[in-house]
Amino acid sequence: MPSSSRRWQTTLANHGQRAELADYRAKPGTVKKLRDEVVPVLHHVKFVKAKGDIRFELSSDVPDCWLRDKPNAAPRGLEVTVAQSREQQRLGQEMNEKKGVVPGYLGLPDDAPEKVFKKRLARSRIMHSSEGALKVIGNRINSCLRKKDHPKYAGHDLLIEAPLHSLPKARWSRIEEDLRSVASTLPFREIHVISDHDRFPFGFRIK
Repeated sequence: MPSSSRRWQTTLANHGQRAELADYRAKPGTVKKLRDEVVPVLHHVKFVKAKGDIRFELSSDVPDCWLRDKPNAAPRGLEVTVAQSREQQRLGQEMNEKKGVVPGYLGLPDDAPEKVFKKRLARSRIMHSSEGALKVIGNRINSCLRKKDHPKYAGHDLLIEAPLHSLPKARWSRIEEDLRSVASTLPFREIHVISDHDRFPFGFRIK
């Protein structure tokens, strides 16, 4: 194969990878279901070292997927949701549009006004306190719990993805007890929180 042809194919492949990465960050259309359902489950499976199989529904039905921890275990329904999903999406869009430094954390709830998001994105990077991050992200996890408090989820498990990488692992123990108190009244069999880190995911169980 001529070298010019190989270079052209490499260019096309790189362009395709960049386009896929941009979609992964910004979560347009059907990619949102991949990013907000499939990816958190894969992080969870990696973290707990599950050896079974997964079947995704990829629909609006309950639950989002069926997970078998071990090959000979019965499948368990797993519902998936993301804390601070809008912030995650806006930061992804910002990474696609800018070549400079992009914030890694905004500390905004999903229902914050658009003008607040724009103002926060426009400012330079700043340090954030542990207490501030714990409060904001803890509130978002609690919001996810309240939204999933419905009898139709009875017997299934719940997985909440959250930006846990914004603080050292040990810091999250400060709010785990409060989260367990809220989670205890929900109809789910188990409730887990998982980070959004691809290489080194970590998490904790709150029910």
